[in-house]
Amino acid sequence: MHASDPPAPPPLPDSGLWAKSAGLPDGVRYPLVCHLLDAAAAAEALWRDHLSPGLRETIAAGLDTTVEHAGRLVALWAGLHDIGKAMHCFQARDPTAPLRDYPTAGMDIRHDRAASEWLRFALPELGYPDAEEQLVTGMVAQLLGGHHGSFFPHADARSAQRLGYADDAWERERRRHLTTVHQLLGAPAPPERLPGTTATLVCGLVIQADWLVSQLSFVGRQLNAGIPHTHADLECHLGRSRASAPRLLHEAGLTRPATRSGTFADAFPHIEKPNGLQRSLSTHLPELCTGPGLLLVQAPTGEGKTEIALHAAEIMGGASGRDGLYVALPTMATADQMYRRVRSYLDQRLDERSSMTLLHGMAWLNPEYQPEHADESPIPTTGHDSSEISRLVEASEWLLGRKRGLLADFAVGTIDQALMAALRGRHNVVRMLGLAGKTVLIDEVHAADAYMLALLTRLLAWLGRLHVPVVLLSATLHHSTAHTLIEAYLKGAGRRRRGSTPIPAVGYPGWAYASAEEPHPVTVNPEPLATTERQPLAVSTHEIPLTGDDTTAHDQAVRAELAGLVTHGGCAAVIRTTVAEAQHTFRQLAGWTAEQAHAAGTEPPEMFLLHARFPAHQREEITEEVMRRFGLDGARAGQRPRAAILVATAIIEQSIDIDVDVMVSDLAPMHLLVQRAGRCWRHAHRGVIPRPSWASGPRLAVLAPEQPNAEEALPRGWRFIYHPSLLLRTHNLLRRWTGRPMRVPEDVQELVDGLIDDEDLNPDRPDQDLDRWASDLAHRQLGDNVAIPAPGSAQRDLLRLTDHDLSEEQVATRFGADTTRVVCCYADTTGRLWLDAELATALPTVGDLASGAFSSAQVRTVLRRSLPVPGVWLQGYEERTAPPEAWRGATHLRDVRLVVHQVRDDGSVHGPTLGGRCLHLDARVGLVVA
Repeated sequence: MHASDPPAPPPLPDSGLWAKSAGLPDGVRYPLVCHLLDAAAAAEALWRDHLSPGLRETIAAGLDTTVEHAGRLVALWAGLHDIGKAMHCFQARDPTAPLRDYPTAGMDIRHDRAASEWLRFALPELGYPDAEEQLVTGMVAQLLGGHHGSFFPHADARSAQRLGYADDAWERERRRHLTTVHQLLGAPAPPERLPGTTATLVCGLVIQADWLVSQLSFVGRQLNAGIPHTHADLECHLGRSRASAPRLLHEAGLTRPATRSGTFADAFPHIEKPNGLQRSLSTHLPELCTGPGLLLVQAPTGEGKTEIALHAAEIMGGASGRDGLYVALPTMATADQMYRRVRSYLDQRLDERSSMTLLHGMAWLNPEYQPEHADESPIPTTGHDSSEISRLVEASEWLLGRKRGLLADFAVGTIDQALMAALRGRHNVVRMLGLAGKTVLIDEVHAADAYMLALLTRLLAWLGRLHVPVVLLSATLHHSTAHTLIEAYLKGAGRRRRGSTPIPAVGYPGWAYASAEEPHPVTVNPEPLATTERQPLAVSTHEIPLTGDDTTAHDQAVRAELAGLVTHGGCAAVIRTTVAEAQHTFRQLAGWTAEQAHAAGTEPPEMFLLHARFPAHQREEITEEVMRRFGLDGARAGQRPRAAILVATAIIEQSIDIDVDVMVSDLAPMHLLVQRAGRCWRHAHRGVIPRPSWASGPRLAVLAPEQPNAEEALPRGWRFIYHPSLLLRTHNLLRRWTGRPMRVPEDVQELVDGLIDDEDLNPDRPDQDLDRWASDLAHRQLGDNVAIPAPGSAQRDLLRLTDHDLSEEQVATRFGADTTRVVCCYADTTGRLWLDAELATALPTVGDLASGAFSSAQVRTVLRRSLPVPGVWLQGYEERTAPPEAWRGATHLRDVRLVVHQVRDDGSVHGPTLGGRCLHLDARVGLVVA
């Protein structure tokens, strides 16, 4: 051989070793080497065509190399992810595989763990360092071992024989696959460094590539081209994979968000005169924003925070090279409303088709979110071919699969979907990757309790480290919480050190911008912000007996506040603490107002009831009706009721755009009362909502116990939902304000901060404050325990990202969120189950597709009738509430339980009694629990 001759190609990998067989025709197996090259090609396409420029730069900086070289490394590593399948314990899973030439003895080990262990001592053959103090090799092996969502401990690079990887035919095949993939992908040089935060993103990208090329539709297309038998065939296969990858990404909806630019007026031409907050941020933020950072905005409800936040996300995303967006809301209902709003905004702002998802547990029930043909298809759990595009932004069927939604260009969902990236659980790296390429906008951030705040601060630290721009919105945020959130982001970004300049206080209303890069990282609005002129809020407190079974005093207090409404018209809201209380008040007011209207010779007010224990479809219908009738658009369209009363739980205190003439509320913590008051005369400055003669200004009436400092004077249900310390401190704070109007925004921060900071608010019961502090501390500690380690603690080992000794029930985004979805169904005298009391629609117990699977239409029919209840209600009654056997194989139905009502021959309906609770679904007031 002459010196100028090219090196001989490595021995050809055995194409009889397979990677995929499930779902393929009998006897057909997809070669392992083909799957590895497919994954590499998909990773190349994701890097080139999907990852945001800023995210690519962040990964490249973590690898201390160029963007081009980083992309080649990511592709190579993706091409090695399944190399652990070249072992007898995996290959023997297909009994028809021809393995006569291979040893049958050896370890029985998962292929992902095998990759994590074996690559640790095999990578040095490709030029990677083998010294124990060099972390690059170990991190590459560990991140590839995590491609099924969980990481394994670092293996000892010098203990190959102890680990059991003998020098046999299997070992030779693994090395052939390793060197073949390495050479075909151009043999990129190893990086000088690979910190754990960067490895996290790379692992997420490898998982994404693997999911894409594991789709049966793609594998089938590849098989049609034939199985490679020569090195030339392998080169052709890689070429086909590279050529097919753009189509694969397009079908999955994995594009790159189009850059949006322009002024605030360009983004929101319908706003003729921006308010002070909008003018201030649109003027100063472009000057401050030269890279990643965090923006905190505090302003009263109705000040257009959402509009300025979307505009800020454009500015911040453009400066950091991340044009995607995730908008996080506190509840599913608010996420549904924001989805519609953001989608409409993007349809006006984009010139190219993009993907957008709605992310929460019941999102796929939203009819505006599903592809047009979804009713005739099975529920998507793996990738499918793309659907017809009917809007500029929508979700592909691939993105509807579990854990994939954050990979879309744009997404709206609950805050839980973001917090799961910070939980120590499987596939959190995929969620982190999805967030890392976007601007993350979190609305109603004050809604986070102590447990969620621990998760949120950990997430913000990671987002700061990964250079992700963040926007936080709040109407009632305690100053210490604002400081904690900003501090967490800056620490993650490496901008905070001991002795750093103190973070300045954020005024109210006001904003603060914390730069992840500038020497002086925090800037607050340089001038006072003019807000929408509001009439002062009149606040009155009714001190009445609240415990015991006698509700007379409470009923009379509510009637007194609403007396003028019956005869003179107007709209009111009454917020009760528990569902049972809301149902009682609704019934009582419906009867009383009917009597009063009859006596006065007028029509009774329209009555609305809204709480969480309506079936999903009914709750959605009520919410839409309430927002239409009580909102600004309804008033403009002449649809505002002459007289109406909305009775609800706290479900309406956040992100529900309604306007009432008077708000009546049970005692609640002060910051929540301020939120509720924000629904009173919300759009008075618009001049389009007529006010009744009795309403001279906005008014909040609070119903509180007659004994101000006695915990036992509070109803038990109230103490379960809110800590007694907060309720009694609020009561004393309201007493101080007797006779004084509440000015918005001037008095809001004083009230919110005073609730926690004022030592004189509860002088007689310091034990209550100590108990609350201890409870918050315990919840924060639990949040820290289930959260992934701080970014600085994850740089050398990924194991703690997914390794924990807590149960699945303990690893949750909300403390004590013990809820189970139930469907109230009806049994006739023969025992057959129906979805309605009229026995017209049968409960689906078998699938109606040719495969036996349940169709989307069937599942939607069931889940639209589902509602949440505490899981403890059903404990001990598993057999009585068990779903049909066929549901156990359906992802969306297997955890749903049945609450069976008996329909007797005379047509009467009787709900079950479970643990002393009699449950009955009432068509008018929802699930009644006696």
